[in-house]
Amino acid sequence: MKTTVEIACCNWISCVHAQENGADRIELFENLLEGGCTPSYGLLKQSTELKLPVYAMIRPRAGDFCYSPAEFETMKADIAVCKNLGLKGIVFGILDGYGNIDVKRCSELLRLWDGPATFHRAFDQTSNPFEATETLIELGFERILSSGQKENVQLGLDLLKQLIDSYSGSISIMPGCGVTANNGRDVLQKTGAKEIHATCKTQSKQGFWYSDPQEIRRLTQSI
Repeated sequence: MKTTVEIACCNWISCVHAQENGADRIELFENLLEGGCTPSYGLLKQSTELKLPVYAMIRPRAGDFCYSPAEFETMKADIAVCKNLGLKGIVFGILDGYGNIDVKRCSELLRLWDGPATFHRAFDQTSNPFEATETLIELGFERILSSGQKENVQLGLDLLKQLIDSYSGSISIMPGCGVTANNGRDVLQKTGAKEIHATCKTQSKQGFWYSDPQEIRRLTQSI
């Protein structure tokens, strides 16, 4: 089975590089240096020109994943925009103050979206990853993006493998955070994952960050 390579893109040029260098899917976001937030309307609309499926991050701000009522309303409005534009999927995560999945709010957003959804690395802050995974399966998420509750995937390989061994028939566990062209194949082999997530980021001479086309191609060709 072919491995799916998702490239996290924080601007339009990154999207073009992902499409031209072998990526299978794009996670679209802005505010790279703070972990990613919801993209602008303009970027969302522009992304519909791409041939690759695009999953938009729905995250109203950086920081934790416990949102105020006003922030939750922002998330609902952003999901409505993505639905109207015809995006393929969304990426979000909401926790309560105890490190548990916020079932009520996640369920409400999933009903509003009514399509494929990834639970992002809010998962890595859950207090019990196995209970959290079972909850996300019940809610109907398509996949979980995770570094194995560690700083990066290299440190979280053991948990990622356990989760994949236990739940791969019910939900996709996608390793991400610290995936590179140099270690992508090793991460896949050690975890048994069928999908992998990478930014392949570099900084331009002008000072902005983007996904490097050569690194994307090295990754996609290495696996």
